[in-house]
Amino acid sequence: MDPRVERTRSVVMQTATDLLVEGGPGALTMDAVALRSGVAKTTIYRHWKSRDDLLAAVIETAIPRLPEPDPEADVETSLRAAMRYSVDTLRHTEWARMLPAFIMLSQHETEIRAISERMEWQHNNVLAKLVRQAAEEGLVEGDVDVDEAIAHLQGPLMIAHLANLLPIDDQLADSLVDRFLVAFGPSADERRRAHDD
Repeated sequence: MDPRVERTRSVVMQTATDLLVEGGPGALTMDAVALRSGVAKTTIYRHWKSRDDLLAAVIETAIPRLPEPDPEADVETSLRAAMRYSVDTLRHTEWARMLPAFIMLSQHETEIRAISERMEWQHNNVLAKLVRQAAEEGLVEGDVDVDEAIAHLQGPLMIAHLANLLPIDDQLADSLVDRFLVAFGPSADERRRAHDD
């Protein structure tokens, strides 16, 4: 891409992101982006056909992607790393400030809902691998309900963030993993069978 075109796109994207974060979806208009960025509206329309296309591009760029676990790490370490990553995305990025608007838009806008579904699939896929690995290694029940386990890990974190109930930090991430391991830990019978084997 021509460096000048890339710079223009970058300026427009950052401006659109700022408007969305500061004022919500209603603040992100092509007129507002052109006025604040100094980029002509005709130029903006050459890159994005509509305001909705620009909004979708901003959100697609901002969404966090949960990293795949380190294959050398044990599953508990990987669970803690995944939860700490989730904490970091809610603590240090524009995504945290964009999240309320994203949740609202995903209920009404088809393109944003598709982005939300792709993000959820990616996050859930990583976490499901870790939950299944934990079950295989006897850290949690062998017949663990994977979806329920993921909700147990991620749900309280989202509520704590959106309701501003608790500090969003590594201590919370570790506490959620600790509680998950207790709640889904193997039963006494399973522990005895594992010991006998």
